Amino acid sequence: MKRKQRAPAAAANADPDSDGEEPSQTPLPLESFSGDACAALTARYGRSAAPQHRHLLASAAAIRSILLDDGMPLTPASYLPAAVAALRAAGPADPAAASALASLLAILLPHIPSSPSSLPPDAASESASALAAFLSSPDASQLPTGTVRSVVKSLGHLTLHLDAGADWDAVAAPLEALLAASVDQRAKVRKCAQESVEKLFAYLEQCGCAKKASNAAVGMFEKHISLARSLINSNSDISEGKETDAAHMLGAMVTLVPYLSKKARKKVFSDAYQLLSPCFTPLTRHVLRLLADLLGHLKAETVESEVESLVSLVVAYLPYDEKKPDDTIVSALYLMKSCLDKLVGCSKLWVEVLPTAFEAVSGYLTLGRKCSDDVAKVVQDCIDSHIDHNVFVTNGSQLNECDAEDLSDQTAMKSICLTINSRLHTCAYPPDSILTVVLVLFLKLGESSFVFMKDILLTLAQFAMKMDKESQLKNVQECIGAAVVAMGPYKVLSLVPIAFDEDRLTCSNSWLLPILDKYTYGAPLQLFLEHIVPLAKSVQNASDRVKKGRKHKDLQSWTDQLWNLLPSFCRYSVDVHHSFGSLSKLLVEIFKCDECLYKSAAKALQQLVDGTRRLSSNSQDVEIYMELSALFSSKPISFKCPRLERFSKKEARKDLKVLASHSANLLCTFADYFLESSPEKRAHLKVALRCLAQLSGSTNICELFVSLVKRFDLENTQLEPDSQECKTDVDRKDEESIDTTDELNNRRSLLLDLISTFAEVADEDLLDKLFGFIKSCLLNSSMPCHSKALLALSIIVKEHNEYSMAHLDEILLLLHGIKPALDRTVLESQLLCYQHLLVHMIKVDEENTSKKAFLILNELIVALKSKKESRKLAYDVLLAVSANLRSSESNSADSDLQRLFTMVLVTSLQPEKLLNLQADIMSGILPLSSITKHHFKWKVVLIVEILIRKCGFDAINLVTPDKYKDFVKSVEEGRKGNHNLADGAESEPKEHEQHDPKRRKRVDSNAEAGQEGTPSHRPPSKSWSAGKKQAKDSHFKKGAGKGNPRHAAKKHQGKASGDRGDRTNFKSKSKWQPGNRGDKLRGNNTKSRGGAFSKTQNSGTRAPGHSPSFKKRKRTA
Repeated sequence: MKRKQRAPAAAANADPDSDGEEPSQTPLPLESFSGDACAALTARYGRSAAPQHRHLLASAAAIRSILLDDGMPLTPASYLPAAVAALRAAGPADPAAASALASLLAILLPHIPSSPSSLPPDAASESASALAAFLSSPDASQLPTGTVRSVVKSLGHLTLHLDAGADWDAVAAPLEALLAASVDQRAKVRKCAQESVEKLFAYLEQCGCAKKASNAAVGMFEKHISLARSLINSNSDISEGKETDAAHMLGAMVTLVPYLSKKARKKVFSDAYQLLSPCFTPLTRHVLRLLADLLGHLKAETVESEVESLVSLVVAYLPYDEKKPDDTIVSALYLMKSCLDKLVGCSKLWVEVLPTAFEAVSGYLTLGRKCSDDVAKVVQDCIDSHIDHNVFVTNGSQLNECDAEDLSDQTAMKSICLTINSRLHTCAYPPDSILTVVLVLFLKLGESSFVFMKDILLTLAQFAMKMDKESQLKNVQECIGAAVVAMGPYKVLSLVPIAFDEDRLTCSNSWLLPILDKYTYGAPLQLFLEHIVPLAKSVQNASDRVKKGRKHKDLQSWTDQLWNLLPSFCRYSVDVHHSFGSLSKLLVEIFKCDECLYKSAAKALQQLVDGTRRLSSNSQDVEIYMELSALFSSKPISFKCPRLERFSKKEARKDLKVLASHSANLLCTFADYFLESSPEKRAHLKVALRCLAQLSGSTNICELFVSLVKRFDLENTQLEPDSQECKTDVDRKDEESIDTTDELNNRRSLLLDLISTFAEVADEDLLDKLFGFIKSCLLNSSMPCHSKALLALSIIVKEHNEYSMAHLDEILLLLHGIKPALDRTVLESQLLCYQHLLVHMIKVDEENTSKKAFLILNELIVALKSKKESRKLAYDVLLAVSANLRSSESNSADSDLQRLFTMVLVTSLQPEKLLNLQADIMSGILPLSSITKHHFKWKVVLIVEILIRKCGFDAINLVTPDKYKDFVKSVEEGRKGNHNLADGAESEPKEHEQHDPKRRKRVDSNAEAGQEGTPSHRPPSKSWSAGKKQAKDSHFKKGAGKGNPRHAAKKHQGKASGDRGDRTNFKSKSKWQPGNRGDKLRGNNTKSRGGAFSKTQNSGTRAPGHSPSFKKRKRTA
């Protein structure tokens, strides 16, 4: 025993003073010192001059000496008993030694595994009891905070080594000591003890001792709460010391709530809620927090009566008092909501509680403080969770005021609304907090708000009329807008009517018009036709009588605002099948006669069609309510628009049929107006025509288009003459003929505008006719409508990818034949066609199309190297293609984007710049050559070919990994014609080689044209020779040789059907079958007897169809 006393003596002799702070708790690297804690500590703190470090090392050295004398191993487990014994011997009488030994214990214990424990049960129990006794001694409070905290931490670790299931008595004393320390006055000690207790309770729960541990916690709770409860009940002031102990105990219980037994939780809950009083006390915050945590772990049926009692106490605390901290009001309100949530379905407590609670906290809603927003948020949650608008609806119809008087739910709702309206009347300008509550209540009640909130709406209307600041007015307008969404415009107008006084020329409540415009959803068209239209016409007539002055401006402004309500009332209209007949007459009248209202009419038709289609879709609920939610800055989570909820998909489909039944006649009528209107009006008529086209179907559109072609005398659209003699004849036309040509061109331009409108919804037969007309316009250079023709073509290409791929060669020939020159609109439309084609070609990912994609990229590279304007357009096209591929929903989006990048890189870079990147490119693409799928392999072959051509075989071979050298060599040999370039790839037909042995050379030279600086006006026979059918087109080459590529292309297309010369068919002669897409795209050209070429499909299953063609119009002499 004398040897064990040397440890504290050595520590005391080292330095009698200690600050009580713990040394660093970083784990010791014991494995580097064979487990010797003293050696590890010496290595860490040996050079430190800090007193606590010297004390620590002295204590460790003394214990090490004892262990060596006894022949024990120098492990942390061996240090433990000696350190605990030395700590008890030192006691409070030697604070320096106690501090050093406590620190040593805190350092050692984490290094002793607790699962399974490496300590003998008896040794662990003895050490834990000793530390518990040390903490429980009255003198322990005299020790420094760091010492006590270290002992608490050590005891917490040590109790985890005890077998609670086998020997509860060994755990009882340490647990009691830790619980006592968890309410210690010293914050560091208290926090450490609470952390240790939480870990211990989790361990005891695993050991099956949760009930015993809970009983110990409940005992501590009762010990500290009983006095505080008696003082609260006696209305006496709680002394600071007693209040502090109780507050610390409540804080400790919060951490233990998840581990308590059901019985213990109910016991603590029953005792704790009685500590609430209507006045604020130092315990209020802690009680509210504990109750909230307990409520989350209790079942409603076990504490229903206690929860009801608690709600009454919480509501009693809510009324405004300057002495009550704002945060406690918010916490109490949250607790009240939690109580109501807990009892939902068990009772209708909200009917009694919410009206009282609303009245109690309504004062906070108008304070304008930070807590006002927090209170408003909780109130909104209560409204959303506990107020059901279905309660206020009987047999599908709204309750009237008499019904509402007799029912408790309605009585409670009326009380809440009365409280809110009273608070609004106390405000000069209502703050956002109360307006947000009003908005949510409108949306929650739906049509029932007309019964309960009409007075609130009238109060808001008074604010709207007198408020000037835009920021304040915006929030009031949102509330009134919520009323429009909830109860509907008809009921809002019944309370706040818009009326025109013809004698005084004034319009009452005109401030409501912009709100109706923004927030009208699901309104009946009948309301607009029967009430708004007559009012608008009346105001318009008065405006016509007053020619000048401010009054005229006011009248005209009111007229415009009233007519602008037309699109709003068409937004998800619910009576289309009853009212569209009358509305269509109004639309026809507007488009025919009015030069100002056609914008609103076009927008209204678009809203009507889009809204009805959306209502008939399966995703209507999500889309519509997201649209409604976006109207409000507060972004309410959920609300009701009963008119739309009652509107079924079956009714919406019925409305669509009604719209479709009128669409054909309206389409013809609006088309006539379109042809006779100004350019500005045509833009809006196109919107209306596009909507009608979606409903009419391709058959009606086709009949309309053909009739317009005949009506405009464009059946024999004339192509460019074949000879210079014809050109001379054109130059000698008289003035009358020139006027006739200009008129025909104007008609073609109008039809091209209509094609742009109809193309999106066209089927294949209609597309043939539209494409034939576009082709005839593009092949005739005398027609000044190339820009509109290309724009129409770009829409076809964008919206109909299968059709575009089936007619890819024709489209490419047409595009290449166009020379934009200085016309920016032509260039922009041409590049737009290239953009959509390139996207489709990359996604199709076939050998034939990918080769042609390189040619499109070549055109874009040429544009990038042209003048600034062309360069910007080309950049925009590449960026758009990249964005389209990136946003693609297909699984190959990433590979499509990577393929585009590689193609652009290889096509655009000069050889000397490509040398720096060839290693990266080869390392990226060569691994794909081993993939068995054919389309991967030939893509690699194509890129390697281009790299070899630009950089040379030796340079490429130098950066090729050894395992791919044979593959690259085979590509080089393939370029020289020795064998196929890729295993399994189709060889080029031999007849192509016979007719044109230099075909590959021309393809290669075209691919390099971008970087070689080749001008964009090179002959099409060289630029598009990659397409197989162009290889034998000697007629096309002949035209190119004359320096007139457009003439050659036109001649080729014009004579494609035999001896018809320069006649153009509406219907294309090749159709694409999705099931055999690759074969359909690779067609062979055969020379006809007339010297032109006609296309046939490889399959040979059917001959090309012939559609009615434009006949050549006879010219007058």
